[in-house]
Amino acid sequence: MNPNAPAETPANNSNIESSSDTEKLSTEKIYSELVDNLENLVKVYRSLLEVVRREKEILVASKLDELNENNKSKDAMLIRIRSLENQRTKWARDLAAAVGADVENPRLLDIANHSELRMAERLRNMHSVLDLLVRRVADVNKQNEELVQAALSNITGAMEAIRDGLKPKPTYGRQGSFKGEVKSEGASLVSKEA
Repeated sequence: MNPNAPAETPANNSNIESSSDTEKLSTEKIYSELVDNLENLVKVYRSLLEVVRREKEILVASKLDELNENNKSKDAMLIRIRSLENQRTKWARDLAAAVGADVENPRLLDIANHSELRMAERLRNMHSVLDLLVRRVADVNKQNEELVQAALSNITGAMEAIRDGLKPKPTYGRQGSFKGEVKSEGASLVSKEA
């Protein structure tokens, strides 16, 4: 026994318990912030899904004035998503550090594997919901892109047809060849041999 080491007293034990409680409270706070952030992301992705579905309807109906407004809404949501993603990354790193998961590449499923059961279930659920929403948004957006490409192809074809229709058609073309000499006498332009 080291005579210089402090004796274990109830006060020292309470300090150890107190620091463990502080770490747990900190982990709970980080977890809570991350879940709040994920819930906000789910809300924005659901709204984005509605917007891209509406975009598809607008494209099919060819309502260009509504398309412009819809695109403004979509852009605003994408900006909001970027902001929430930056916050999510920060909270995920902090929670990964608190539970002993990979801090450099914090993944929700990895954090869930290192978390207590209650937290793990919630994180896995949030991951599934977000994954599904992101895939749906991507699918509808791809369909919208295909609609736009088809419309552009039709417009390009129509423009080429119009351009071809406006080109002057040659009435007389050079079909034969001339062999011989053209003789001209005085002011006459026509040959006498015709």
